[in-house]
Amino acid sequence: MAIKDFIISKNIKRIKRQIQFHNFDTAQSIGILYKINDKTDFSIVKTFQDELSNLNKKVNSLAYVKKTDEIGTIYFGQGNTNFFSDKHISKLGQIKEICITDFVKHDFDILINLSNDSDFYTEYVFAISKSKFKVSGIIDCKYSDLNINIEKISDMSHFISQIKHYLQTIKKA
Repeated sequence: MAIKDFIISKNIKRIKRQIQFHNFDTAQSIGILYKINDKTDFSIVKTFQDELSNLNKKVNSLAYVKKTDEIGTIYFGQGNTNFFSDKHISKLGQIKEICITDFVKHDFDILINLSNDSDFYTEYVFAISKSKFKVSGIIDCKYSDLNINIEKISDMSHFISQIKHYLQTIKKA
């Protein structure tokens, strides 16, 4: 077991979560978690966030920025989006930023993880979230309720289109 998995499994035991299926018809609140690799990713997710808001959904997003200095210069003051970096979560899982704590404690109907790899920071936030229904594209993500496996997510737009397809199509039995 990797240290990352040990820290996540240790902290996830404290989380009380009510798992409940939601799709875009039933969800009122949606959280989006993602990693910014470049400005294009941010633009694509912002468009997706606006589309969901136009469906009368309350949408909040949290973005992991690899370069800490970009948070205050490039990514700042973007409405319902907060940003964090590795300096905001210790290697042992201690959260040092209130926006991350608020995001994790928020009881979203759907939490969508748009990250295409399982880095510690986004995986940790995703795992300890109290959201009712978690969606991820990471293959074999053990913290999600719905994995959308499209091999390697190379294009965030394509992944978002798949999320829209499945969360509009799938109905509760």
